[in-house]
Amino acid sequence: MSKDISKKLKKTNPFYIFVFFFNNLIKLLKKHFIIVLILLAVLISSFIVLWPVIHKNIKPGHVGVIFKPFFQGIDLNYVAPEGINFKLPWNNIISYNARIQKHQLKLEVITADLLKSNITVVFQYEIDKNNVPLLHRYLGEDYLDKVIIPEVISIARGKIAERRSETAFSKDILVLAENISINVDEVIINNINPPGVSQVRLIRISDVQITDIQFPKVVQDAIQNKIVQRAKLEAYEFILKSSEKEAERKAIEASGIKAFQDIIQNGLTTNYLRWKGIDASEKLASSPNAKIVIFGQGNASLPIILGDLDRNPIGKNVLNKIPISDNAIEDSSRKVESETKESY
Repeated sequence: MSKDISKKLKKTNPFYIFVFFFNNLIKLLKKHFIIVLILLAVLISSFIVLWPVIHKNIKPGHVGVIFKPFFQGIDLNYVAPEGINFKLPWNNIISYNARIQKHQLKLEVITADLLKSNITVVFQYEIDKNNVPLLHRYLGEDYLDKVIIPEVISIARGKIAERRSETAFSKDILVLAENISINVDEVIINNINPPGVSQVRLIRISDVQITDIQFPKVVQDAIQNKIVQRAKLEAYEFILKSSEKEAERKAIEASGIKAFQDIIQNGLTTNYLRWKGIDASEKLASSPNAKIVIFGQGNASLPIILGDLDRNPIGKNVLNKIPISDNAIEDSSRKVESETKESY
C-alpha cells in the first residue's frame, strides 16, 4: 500500500514529469530523426524566404499604418511604432515620417500697389501620429502636394495682396509670415477633415518664413538709388549741423577774446609796458651770455641785448663799433623808472 502511494506521489512531481516527457521526446526524435530534420529545414527555409514579407522595419521618427486587404482594410485603431513589426504576408505596413519637416516654395505675388515680385516661402509641417490611419485613408501619402502646398500658395498670395510693397516686404514681413502660418493651420484643421468627423488635427503647420524677395530690375535700381540719395541727404544734414556748431564755437571764442581785451585794455598803459620792458632788459643783461646791448632811438625805445661775446665773433665787432658805457645804461634806467612812477 505504501509503495503504491509513493509511486503516485512520484508521478505528480514536476521534475519527474519533465524528465518523463524529455525522455519520450528523445525516443521520438531517434525514431523519426529524418522526418524531424526535414520539417526543421522546411521551417527555417520558409522563415528565410518569407522574412521580407512578414516584417516591416519602421525607421526612427516614423510611424506605420497597417493595411489588411482581406479584412477591414486600414486598421484605424493601431499605429505601428518604431522598430521591427511583424505582419501576415498579405498585409502591408505604410511608413509615415512623423518628424517636423520643411518645404520651400518659390511664388510670384502681386502687392496692393500692383508690384509683381518673386518670393521664397519656407514652411515647417508635421503630422499627428495618432491620426495617421485617418490621414492615410482620406488624404494619402501625397498629402503635401494635395493639401498643404495649395493652401500655403493661396493664403500667401492673398495676404500679400492686402498690403502695399512698402510695408509688405519691410516692417510687416514678420507679421505677414505669422498670419500666413496661422491661416493655413486654421484652414487645414477646419476644412480638411474626414467625413463625419470634425475638429480632428491631421496636419500641423508650425512655422512660415519669407526668406527671399526679388523685385523687377527697374524697381531694384530705383530702390538702390533712393537709398543712396537718402544717405547723401543725411550726410549733408550732418555737415550743416557740424558747420553750425563750428560757427557757434568760433562766435563764443571771439566773444571771450573781446571780453578779455576789454578787461585788460585799461591796465595796459604806455609807461607800464615800458617799465615791464626795462625789467625784462635788466634780467637779460644779468645773464652771463648777454654781452651786447643796443639802444634804440627816441624816448620809447628799449635796450636790445644780443649774442655772446666769447662765442660769437660778430658780437665783438658790433661791440667795438658801438661805444656803450655803464653810466648811459644807469641814466636810461633811472629816467624810465622816474617817468613810470610819475604816471602811477
